[in-house]
Amino acid sequence: MHRWSRFVAAALAALSAVAAFAGPPPADAAARLGGEQIVVSGPGARAVIDRSPFRIRFQTAAGRTVLAESSSSGGSLAVPPVPQVQFGAPTAPGPALYSPLAFLVGQFGVTQQPSGQWEGNLRSVTRGGTEYAARDVTGAQRAGAGVRLRVSTSDPSGRYEEVTIEPGPPGMVSVFARVLPSDGVAGLADSFVAGRDEAFHGFGGRHNSLDQGGNQFFNWLQQENLSSGSPSALTAPSPSHDYLFPNGQDAAYYAQSSFISSDDFGFLLERNAISEWRMASDRAGAWRVGDAVPSIAYVVAPGGARQAIDDLTRVGGRQRPPPRWAVGPAFDRQVGFPAESPADYLAEVRDDLRQIARHHVPVDAYRIEAWHFIHRDVLRRLMERMRRRGIHPMLYFRAFVGTDEIGTDSPRAYGTALARGYVATHADGSPYVFTSNFFRPGAQIDFTNPAARRWYQRRITAALRLGADGFMADFGEQVQSDMRFADGETGATMHNRLPVLFQRTVRKAVERFERRHPRRRIFFFSRAGYSGTPGSARYEGANFPGDETTDFSRSAGLASLAPDMLNRAVGGAYGYTTDIGGYFDVGPYQATTRELFLRWAEWAALSPLFRLHGSVLNGVHAPWTYGPTTVRAYNRLSRLHLHARPLILRLWRRAERTGIPITRPLWLADPRDRRAALQEQEWLLGPNVLVAPVVWQGATSRRVYFPRGCWRSAASGERVRGPRSALVDAPLLRLPYFLRCGTHPFGADG
Repeated sequence: MHRWSRFVAAALAALSAVAAFAGPPPADAAARLGGEQIVVSGPGARAVIDRSPFRIRFQTAAGRTVLAESSSSGGSLAVPPVPQVQFGAPTAPGPALYSPLAFLVGQFGVTQQPSGQWEGNLRSVTRGGTEYAARDVTGAQRAGAGVRLRVSTSDPSGRYEEVTIEPGPPGMVSVFARVLPSDGVAGLADSFVAGRDEAFHGFGGRHNSLDQGGNQFFNWLQQENLSSGSPSALTAPSPSHDYLFPNGQDAAYYAQSSFISSDDFGFLLERNAISEWRMASDRAGAWRVGDAVPSIAYVVAPGGARQAIDDLTRVGGRQRPPPRWAVGPAFDRQVGFPAESPADYLAEVRDDLRQIARHHVPVDAYRIEAWHFIHRDVLRRLMERMRRRGIHPMLYFRAFVGTDEIGTDSPRAYGTALARGYVATHADGSPYVFTSNFFRPGAQIDFTNPAARRWYQRRITAALRLGADGFMADFGEQVQSDMRFADGETGATMHNRLPVLFQRTVRKAVERFERRHPRRRIFFFSRAGYSGTPGSARYEGANFPGDETTDFSRSAGLASLAPDMLNRAVGGAYGYTTDIGGYFDVGPYQATTRELFLRWAEWAALSPLFRLHGSVLNGVHAPWTYGPTTVRAYNRLSRLHLHARPLILRLWRRAERTGIPITRPLWLADPRDRRAALQEQEWLLGPNVLVAPVVWQGATSRRVYFPRGCWRSAASGERVRGPRSALVDAPLLRLPYFLRCGTHPFGADG
C-alpha cells in the first residue's frame, strides 16, 4: 500500500474511533445542503460551510461562532526550501499561506539527532515548494449525519480536496480533509481567525508559558532538554533564563496536539506526524496548524473552558485514579551512573530501608531502579520485607532494549528482541540499532508487532508475580523517521505515536494481571506521551516531566514544574509526579542544595504525587543526607501530603468523570480574570486550596495572586479577599498555601 494511502486509512480510522465514543448519530444530528451554505448540526455544536469561497465556521448550538477559518485567498505561495534549525539556536520559520486547507506541493522533511542522550530530537525541519488554497465547493453529498464535499483549489494541475464534516461525540464537530491526487503533496494545513487577546492553553508538558499565543513550534517529542543560559552550549545556567538546550523553550517530553481557547472552544488535532503550530505568531489575528502529510483530521468542541475540557478529554483520554498507596510518599533508589556494582547497589537499598525506619520517614512506595542487578530470590525476599512494613515495591521498565549493563534492563533482552524481530528495522528489514542514552547499542521495541507486545507483557507479568506493585515506564522519544515498523508505518508518523502504543501495551498487561489477582492494585507512571483519540492519558497511570535540572531555573528546574503540570493537566494528563530535588546534575549543574531540596519537597507536597528521586552524579538526595533538621522538615511535608491524600483521590475520581484536573490553573477557575490567567507559579488543588510555592533561590517571601473570594492562610489564619495580589512571608520551612474561607478541603467536605 502506498504510504499516503496508509495515512489516509489511519485518519479515517481515527475519525471512526472518535465517532465510536458517541455511538450511532443522535436523533438531533443532521446535515442541510443549501444553495449558498451547508450546515452540519449535532447536539451542542454545528458547522456552517460557505460554498463560495469555501470556509467553515464552528458554532454553539445557539448559533454563536467561536471559531472560523481564515478568509480564502484562493491563491498560491512559494515556500523556499530553507532548513529551519531546531537544535541549538532555532531559526525563524519560512512563509506560510493563511487560507482554508492550504496544501504544500514539495517537501516537508525532518533531520534528527542520531544517537546519545538527544537521540530522536529534531535537528532541522525543511518545508519547501508551493502552497495552494481551497476555493469553492463543487460537489456535496450527505455522509451519515454529516457531509462529504468536493472542493476545488488554486492548484493549476487540477488537484482537489475531499472534505468530510460530521457531528463528533456530543458537543463536537469533526473534520477530515485530504488532497487528491496526493502524489507530490507534502503537507496540509488549516488556518483560523484568532480573537483579540485570545489565549491558547494546553499543548502538553511545555515549560515556557500557560498561553502559547504569539509562539510558533513543532509538535514532536523531544528528550533531555536542559536549563542553559546559552542556545549553543550547556554553559552559564541562569535561574531566570527560560532557554532549553538544545531544542528551545517549546521542547516537551509530553506533547499534546490540543488546546483550550479563551474564546470558548477546544481543539484537538488527530494526527501523529510532525505538526507545525503558528499561534498568532507571524500573522496578527490568525493561527494555523499544518501536518506533514496530505491530509488533516481535527475535532472542534465549542463551549466554555470546563465544557471543552470535558469534551476533548472524553475522546482523548483521562488518567484513571490510582490505588491509595500510590498517592502516598514514594522513594526511588536510582542506580549510580555511569557505573555502580550490583553489590553496592543492593547495599544502598538495604541501607535506605534502615534509614527510613530509623528516621521515621513516611514511605508508601519504594522503587528499585536497578532491579536486574539483584538475584531473583534475593529480590523476592527484599520485596516481601517491604510489603511487611507497608511499603509497596516498584521496579523499572523502558521502551527500548540495549546492551548497557547498569541494572535497569537485562542485556539478554536485547539479544532476544533482535533475534526474534521484535524491534524497529531499516528499510531492508535489518534491525535498526542506535547508540542509546547510555552510550551503548540500543534498539526500539516495535509495539505494532503482536509478538513483540506479548513478549513485553510477559516480562511485566513476571515482575508483578515476583512481588512488584508497580513500576516506572521510561523513555519513548527515540524513534527515527526512517525506522520501519511491523504495521507498515515509518518513524515519520510513529515518533509521536509510539508512547501511546507503549503505554497501551503496558496497561493491557496490568489489567490482565489485576483480573487474575483481584486483591492487587498496580500503578505505573511514564515519561513520554502524546495526544490522540485516544492518547497516552487513557492508558498511563501518571507521568513525570523528564530529567529536570538540579536548579531553580524557569527552563528545566524547579520553576519549570508548575507550567508543565498545568499545561498537560487540562489535556487529561493530570497525574503528575516530579523528581524531588531534581535529577540532572551533570556539567555546569551543581549538586542539589538543602534549600533546593526543601523548596522542591514543598512544591510537591500539595501536588498529585510526592516522590523523592536522585541525581545522575550525586545519587539519591535522601533527607538524612542533609541532617536531622531537614529530616524533620521533610517528614512534616510528607505528612501534609498524606493529609491531602483523601482530597487528591476525590479530585482524581471527579477528574475521571469530568476531565477537570486535580491541579487547576487559575485561568480555569475564573476564565474572565485576565490577571489570574497570568499566574504561572501557583495553582488550585480542587476549588478550595490555593498553592503558591517558592521557586526562586534565596527568596523568603513571594507575591501571591488571590482569586475572587475569601482566602485563609493555613499558617497564620490571616484572611485575604480576592481578586488581588499580596506579598506573603515564605521562609525556607514554610509552604504558602491558603484555604477558601469557610471550607475544610482536607476533610469530608473537600
